[in-house]
Amino acid sequence: MKLSLVLCLLLAVVLSVRAKVLTNVEAVTLTTTPVPVTTVTGLYNDTTSTISTTTRPPTVTATPPISSPSTTTPVPTTQAPLSPSQIMCPKGWKLFQGRCYMYVNSDLTWSQAQSNCAAVGSMLVSVHSTQEYGFLQRLTSNYNSEVWLGGFYLQDQWLWLDGSWFYNNTWASHSEDSSNPCLMLNSNEGYSNYQCNNYIPSICVKNSNVPLLMVCPYGWTGFQGRCYYHNQETLSWHDADSTCASLGANLVSVHSLEEYNFLYQTAATTAWLGGFYLMDQWMWLDGSWFYQGFYDDMSPDSSNPCLSTFNYAGWTNYPCDEMFPSFCVKNVAP
Repeated sequence: MKLSLVLCLLLAVVLSVRAKVLTNVEAVTLTTTPVPVTTVTGLYNDTTSTISTTTRPPTVTATPPISSPSTTTPVPTTQAPLSPSQIMCPKGWKLFQGRCYMYVNSDLTWSQAQSNCAAVGSMLVSVHSTQEYGFLQRLTSNYNSEVWLGGFYLQDQWLWLDGSWFYNNTWASHSEDSSNPCLMLNSNEGYSNYQCNNYIPSICVKNSNVPLLMVCPYGWTGFQGRCYYHNQETLSWHDADSTCASLGANLVSVHSLEEYNFLYQTAATTAWLGGFYLMDQWMWLDGSWFYQGFYDDMSPDSSNPCLSTFNYAGWTNYPCDEMFPSFCVKNVAP
């Protein structure tokens, strides 16, 4: 009896201790502090309970710092505006009065120079005015050299490759034509004629690569690098010239048979041109050289000092107070 009582008391003590231990384990598992392994052995070694209360340390995830919006304002890049030459002419070409010019700094014969120009859609330059002549001299003076032009001697006359009229008033030196039939320009003097198999630089020319419809004002017609306006109002020569000036233009000065045909086909009747008679000579308003050989009908100069179209064969002169339509012209660019 006593033995049974003792056993009961011991069993009660063991159960009490065990309950206390389990309570402590549950409390430990709620914390984040690592707890060593606790082993509880029953009174009779009938069971062995091993409770692991080791917990993993909390995982810390690194959050990248929130970057504040950039307050640096991008600096806008500015580009210099394109020049008229860059807009209207290929790279390496110079713009003058609606046409593009290229100095070819290679020594070639006249024929080779013309073939070289043709390969880039141009031709050796033909000179139409004192202004163009001055521009070519300045272009050539940069290199201090002689250059081939588009003039050549054939069948007892000097001609330009583009068919315009040839003016022979700017010679610096003139050798026998038949044995020196190719024209060159000296930057410091003027025209000279050479044998065509000499090797010198050259100048090519071509019209702008911008269609004239895009650069001529509304109502104007583009032709060979210039813009033309047919004013159908009948005016005196002086009033026609004033009207052109109000439009930033001049009465037209004619440089070639092709240009004259273009004008006459447009007008199909008499129209004032920019030619006038002063101090015993005929002149053009733009200062270009006047070709004397294209009159179809000629009246006394002093009493009929203003020029007009007449027919397909050529122009004629009238008193300046006659009332006719007229042609204005201006270049597409400086």
